[in-house]
Amino acid sequence: MVFVVFRLVGDAEDRLFKNNILEPQISHVDLLKRIEHVTKIPIEYQEIKYRGDELPDSLHPLESINEFEELTVPGRERLKNASEAVRIHKRLMENGFFMVYCGFNSFRMENHHKIASWTDESIQLMEEATRSHFLRQHFKRGADDESDFVCRFEDRPRDLGGSRKNTLAYAQLHGEKEETKYNVKCHHFGSSSNSAKGQAPDIKEFFCYKLLELINVGPQAQFILPNKLTGSRTSIIEEEDVSAEILVQILLLGTFLFIDDLHSDNCGQWKGTKEAAIVDFMPRAYTSLNNDSSVYWEAIHIDALEKCNEKSRLEMAKECLKKWDLLSMIDMTNEQIKPEKDRMKRLDIGFKGFNTPTEELDQYIIAVKQNLSKLTDMLNVGE
Repeated sequence: MVFVVFRLVGDAEDRLFKNNILEPQISHVDLLKRIEHVTKIPIEYQEIKYRGDELPDSLHPLESINEFEELTVPGRERLKNASEAVRIHKRLMENGFFMVYCGFNSFRMENHHKIASWTDESIQLMEEATRSHFLRQHFKRGADDESDFVCRFEDRPRDLGGSRKNTLAYAQLHGEKEETKYNVKCHHFGSSSNSAKGQAPDIKEFFCYKLLELINVGPQAQFILPNKLTGSRTSIIEEEDVSAEILVQILLLGTFLFIDDLHSDNCGQWKGTKEAAIVDFMPRAYTSLNNDSSVYWEAIHIDALEKCNEKSRLEMAKECLKKWDLLSMIDMTNEQIKPEKDRMKRLDIGFKGFNTPTEELDQYIIAVKQNLSKLTDMLNVGE
């Protein structure tokens, strides 16, 4: 067995995938499958180079490989081609091409979404989708034209919380007196320039963003279909001197909402306040949801948490549950995302998990309420 490095090239900086333990006698097809698993580039799009040349067309192409040698995998050219295809498709649509040449329309409907999915992390295309989203809202507010419509974009500072592959949007709609700032990001399981299909969105993620908004822990959330999210509360998250109370709130929410990835880039407290903030997270795998889910305290920021004793932390958790009024907020959240589910259904957008987003969300809400019930019983919240 040897360690092999996969070098993904074609972007501004190469991306290295280290610690791939391979058998030198690995078959050609198994090697391609392993590269697909690690880099997310489908086998049919791999153009692998080994020692500066094309990967040998042999049954065991790595027979003579040494420790820590590299395989080079191009990963960016397809994004450029897909972006160009989307641009041409847009022009054809605007000029009525598919209405005149109907024979091409069925091919377009079957294949265009696959090409467009390869561009999901292209900032340019995210900006186009965002502008269209806010322009529709602008006209719904009674505007006759775009004379008072503003939608501009800026690079996203690295010190904002959450994923850094985002962009900032500033929008001002008809009747508004000032711009509102939005952080625009793909949903957690969205496809990327290296993954042709990605995965379907997780309805639990949509639900959690809306619930966190309603209890003033998350940003105001809007959903830009088919697969983008926006948040308007993009204040810088303060990571230093986060109080034990804030950490207790974050751990509490992570526990009963089944969400992970709550590290210092994604959560903390809103700048200038003592309020908990979560701007990004990862929905936990659905296999974690069951009627026997246990309450747990995650062992992070132990130094801060140990500044107060267990009794004090439990009292903090108890006060948070009273303040958030979560049972009613969960029901309100479910009502508020129904229009989004209906829009997604009309656009034939599928979801991870169950056959329908409603079925999956119902099961998730049951699990959340059961977990919440265990917490409230343990903390004697009603007393």
